[in-house]
Amino acid sequence: MYFTEEDLRNIIAWAIYRTSISLGIISKDDPLPLNDVVEIIAKSKGHREALAEFADAYSEWYLFHLEIYRAGKSGNLSLEEQNKLLGLIQRRDNAKDNLLQMTPVNPGEL
Repeated sequence: MYFTEEDLRNIIAWAIYRTSISLGIISKDDPLPLNDVVEIIAKSKGHREALAEFADAYSEWYLFHLEIYRAGKSGNLSLEEQNKLLGLIQRRDNAKDNLLQMTPVNPGEL
């Protein structure tokens, strides 16, 4: 499996970092104190939900891939599994797009 749990953590940390910069909580040069930042983001209702959906969608997508990998079914999914995977991919992509739209950041800020 090419996508690891560490990759998942890094993607979620990136989303927290991007959201923090977008909300003006930190600048690009600040270290990322996750606990403090998450508490501050949580006070911004729309951002809190978007970030939670992003993390949940990516986690569920990852866990499904892990389940398939452990079962030795990579590349050999049933129609039901393919449909589930497509649904998880759509949810993941929608959550990412929503978060990107909510957190506009200039490329130089990241």
